[in-house]
Amino acid sequence: MRRTRRATLGLVGGVAMGALSGCLAPGGTGSGDGGTETRTHPSPGTDPDIETNDGETETATDDKTPTDTPGGLPDDLERVDSPPYEIEDIECNIDDSGEGDRDPLYLCANMSAEPSLSFEQVSTRGTLADEGLEFAPDNNDDQLYAALLTSADDIERFEDSGDAYRLAADTDFGSHAVLVVQTGWGSGSVLPHLKRIEETAAGVHAFGCYTQPCVYTDDFTARSTVARFERPDTLESGVVSLTVDPETRYNVATGEGVVTLDRSD
Repeated sequence: MRRTRRATLGLVGGVAMGALSGCLAPGGTGSGDGGTETRTHPSPGTDPDIETNDGETETATDDKTPTDTPGGLPDDLERVDSPPYEIEDIECNIDDSGEGDRDPLYLCANMSAEPSLSFEQVSTRGTLADEGLEFAPDNNDDQLYAALLTSADDIERFEDSGDAYRLAADTDFGSHAVLVVQTGWGSGSVLPHLKRIEETAAGVHAFGCYTQPCVYTDDFTARSTVARFERPDTLESGVVSLTVDPETRYNVATGEGVVTLDRSD
């Protein structure tokens, strides 16, 4: 596989990796299938309008917690904002072997790891069989998709293969649940990665970043991280916040369907 120096900002992704807890384990390795193109399909969002007793309709909202409706971010959270912590923009120094000395998780380095529910995660391509991102030629926009799996029946939504499937399939849904975060499109070596998963009044809020390796593969694919986490008392919805570069963070809620961000803005 041809390898290219310096990943383009905004590209997102992942290759199959072992189960992780919190930040990427030192010395971890990944494998991929080169330019394999993963095609999945978006799922429609939930209808945000509900009917009241007098026949009027109103929009389901929650001032304090995320919802499972389109546009379901909390009122105080923008789709795109700045990371709420300091990030040193570290340049790559490529040595004679063609490798760089920068920590691929430098965007997460100063992110708090606590408070967090305990969790494990696996990064992979694809993941969900009939929902999530769908490849479109000439689409250079960033896309996000998040979903909660809360019962054994939800395992049928997975593609039946790989470590991510096994992590989800082995879940005891009485004590744990699964969060799927899918991002696209770009190199399979730029991974979505979670550092902490906080309990909220209505569910969970996960925080993480994109890995930024100095050397990256030149494939073009969608990628996911699948996290099995300790189940809180209430689990109705979830929010994911991913730092994508030193100045930019993306936010998406579960139940929104595919969120597209125009990188030219």
